[in-house]
Amino acid sequence: MEVVRKISNETLMLIVLCLTAFFVNNSALPTDVTEAKTIVTARSIVENGKWMSPTMNGQPRFDKPPLAAWVSAAIESARPGNISAQRSAAAVMATLWAFFFFGVARYMERRRGFAELATVVFLTCYNVIYFGRMVSRDIYGYAFMMGAIYFLLRMMFDERYYAHPHKWRWALLGGVMLGLSYLGNGTMPFYAMLLPFLLVLLALKRPRTSGKWLPLIFMLVVAMLTTGWWLVYLCREHPDAIPEVWSSELSAWAGGHVRPWYYYWRFFSEMGVWGIFTLAALAVPYWYRKVSTKRPYLIAIAWIASAIVLLSIRPQKNMTDLVTLTPPCALAVACLLYHFVEKRAKDKWAKGLFMFNGYLMALIVFLLPVFIYFRMANWSLLDFGTTVFINVLLFAIAIYLGVSTMRREVRGVVSGIVLLFVIIECFMLGAIGGLFENRHQRSIALLRDDDYLGKMALYHSKDEDVRIETVYEAGCDILPLDLTDSVAVKKALPCVVLTHQALAGDMPESIIGQVDTLHLGVFDNNRLSRHIKHYTPELVYHATLLR
Repeated sequence: MEVVRKISNETLMLIVLCLTAFFVNNSALPTDVTEAKTIVTARSIVENGKWMSPTMNGQPRFDKPPLAAWVSAAIESARPGNISAQRSAAAVMATLWAFFFFGVARYMERRRGFAELATVVFLTCYNVIYFGRMVSRDIYGYAFMMGAIYFLLRMMFDERYYAHPHKWRWALLGGVMLGLSYLGNGTMPFYAMLLPFLLVLLALKRPRTSGKWLPLIFMLVVAMLTTGWWLVYLCREHPDAIPEVWSSELSAWAGGHVRPWYYYWRFFSEMGVWGIFTLAALAVPYWYRKVSTKRPYLIAIAWIASAIVLLSIRPQKNMTDLVTLTPPCALAVACLLYHFVEKRAKDKWAKGLFMFNGYLMALIVFLLPVFIYFRMANWSLLDFGTTVFINVLLFAIAIYLGVSTMRREVRGVVSGIVLLFVIIECFMLGAIGGLFENRHQRSIALLRDDDYLGKMALYHSKDEDVRIETVYEAGCDILPLDLTDSVAVKKALPCVVLTHQALAGDMPESIIGQVDTLHLGVFDNNRLSRHIKHYTPELVYHATLLR
């Protein structure tokens, strides 16, 4: 009973939110390419037992930090082929990220309710929910980096609030978090999260460094020890992999998805239901005069601005990088919401913003049942009873949001949005996943389930790259084979060969005449529907048995 009393109602609410946001129905959404890469690497570790020398489809995998693959391999050893178990690890990391963010928010503004409000905004951003439900390296890097930021704050500012600050303790924990962040996702969290935060910290918070240089140096040493051993191991045991690591790191910054500098102009839209508030928060001259939480508001805006600038000058850009902006955006939105709670939006502009957003959300929720009927129930993704149950709840939430908006009850609007997300996560994720699912999928995994064909080695033409999603579906490595080399072909027999066209288009007739061939069919390994832009013909293969 004593333990229960120590857990506040706010903490219990955040735990419940994390459970529904990241754990409930976590196998509902289709796997993506990032998950395929991580899990394929994990399977190779389990199969060959080489934890220090991971491979992906037979090729060394030293260009990426190994932490995510190790965790995935440990889960694969215990629960083979269980995507829900794999995603539970990402859910744990997302929960850790949320609670570290809660600590940072509470440290920036110690008024009761502010940190809880900011964390609720954070947990109702679809980017955060998505990353918390996918097996990827990113979630490890971002979660641990948020921990490093939290412990850095404790180390630098605890003396302002506590008689006995534990600088060395926080330095140790912060160093470990920095090292684990690198092992999780390389340098990206340092560039997109830590560097913007440090710039803002030096400009606005102006920490006192007297007596803290040794703990800071200690933090850096711990970070280097936590991650440096891996680089030392590569230099000693796999020196040929170092150029590949550097090449991969450089290409991640300068090559690949090169976009114009203004590519992130619509960053606020990535905040989902909080997009309008995020955009409105950029009116700094207005809000700085109005909000009582001036310090966290300025820090949040400066953090957003510095991160956007740093991300924009980087040649390679992906919209997924904007998840690093979610913490400062959540802080900025929380400052506005906290202002509404305190002032009840007495000024006209703030009142108009609150009323517009509240009524818009109520209208969207009110119209959701129409979408559910035509796109889910009508497609047999939801049964009649579940559809009625969900629609009744949605109508109730729409009314609740409308009434709360009319009464200018901020907590009511926030609670309504939270309830909306809980309903979606608990009852609708499977149907949402079905909307994007390829109904014509014929996975290569069908070969593995066959008693005879499942024992065959899989090959692809060496002149064509094999997509890692196909390797994931196959459940085994798919190695390259020179189909124009009769010696290599005969040595591989019996086997199954995957080609993008009929085998006759890749193998000379002289070699085809020397082997027995049987066309097994066309396999479409796209998990996403053909009307989705990410559908790719490169995942469609002809499978041919060679004997």
